[in-house]
Amino acid sequence: MSLPSIFVLPRSPNFSLRQIILAYGGRFSDELLGGLPDVLMPTIQQQLGLSLAQIALLRQVMEWVSQVIDPVHGLLLDVWDRRWLMGLGAAGVGLSIVLIGLAPTFALLLLAYALYGAAGGPLTHTGDVLVVEAYPTAPDRAYTRSVLFDTIGAALAPLLVAGVFWLGLDWRWLLLGIGAGALVYALLILRTGFPPSPHAETAGERPLWQTLGDNLREVLASPEARRWLIFLFCFQLLETPFVLKTVWLAQEVGMSQALVGVYVATEMGVGVVSLLALDRWRARAETGHVLQVVTGAVALLFPLWLLVPGVASRFVLMIPLAFFFAMFWPISKASALTAAPGRAGAVTAVSSLFGFVPLPLFFGLLAQAIGLTAAMLAVFLPAVAVMGWLVKSA
Repeated sequence: MSLPSIFVLPRSPNFSLRQIILAYGGRFSDELLGGLPDVLMPTIQQQLGLSLAQIALLRQVMEWVSQVIDPVHGLLLDVWDRRWLMGLGAAGVGLSIVLIGLAPTFALLLLAYALYGAAGGPLTHTGDVLVVEAYPTAPDRAYTRSVLFDTIGAALAPLLVAGVFWLGLDWRWLLLGIGAGALVYALLILRTGFPPSPHAETAGERPLWQTLGDNLREVLASPEARRWLIFLFCFQLLETPFVLKTVWLAQEVGMSQALVGVYVATEMGVGVVSLLALDRWRARAETGHVLQVVTGAVALLFPLWLLVPGVASRFVLMIPLAFFFAMFWPISKASALTAAPGRAGAVTAVSSLFGFVPLPLFFGLLAQAIGLTAAMLAVFLPAVAVMGWLVKSA
């Protein structure tokens, strides 16, 4: 029985169903594999005797390596074989999880995290570009489904860890098994291949450095690409206050740790419903209209959520706020990747540079100086104002 037309997206003839499934697997695999060590960290810390500084260093090294690799990988996405970029990324992620499962010392653990930082971007960003290129007439709907899959992967990681411990199994076997599965996934990618970038053939006629420079200049010269890149940066700024959301809920609102857990779980559930609703909404409405409604709703709801007193009011206001907020990322990311046709990799390279701006650190210092609630408003208001202006002026 065929699916209703609202669920079916017109696929590019250059992509097979197998290629699309493998492309969608990028985000899902990254969230699943990347989430396992985070959930297992209390056990890893206890068994390896890690200090808090060592745990923080693991995350920092992974982010440092990623910030160096991702812009370079983004530029290469428009000229190199995507099969090797994504396949080696999947293999690196799988191997890093295997190494974490085997690691008897902090040194090997540090190496594994560095490897994940190098491989995670090539896996996920290549998948992102392939997904939007596979559905050229509905890239934001296609990417919304990709975000839905990565949300499922993120939720699956703690469930697998809980199941392993409830069954009394060794957590290392979980990492070894999932890591081995990622290596099989990498092999499937390498055996399948993907369509090349639209400009890959002409790129081979010139020196690599000249091609990469031209692609970068094309993106920076495109008003549409610049608009969506600014929108993406403002969205990252908009997300920054949520770094300390759980602390704010406990300190300012007075929620217990258990209630904070319920709040976060409920918020994740609302996000999944939001992505399902966005897919159907975009089937009936243009991107500009959707973003106008979403931006206006978030601009109204966030200050209310922040300032209206009471625990119950936070839960009530969180539902529509989380519902609309979850729609920003898939629309803006897909729109940015398609803003400069054939140069989605260069767009990825530029947006990867945003990671060098230490927004969470700046926000933490601001919150320490003026108070957490005031800092959340001070960051949110200018960011949402610029986003609203960009949407209105489109």
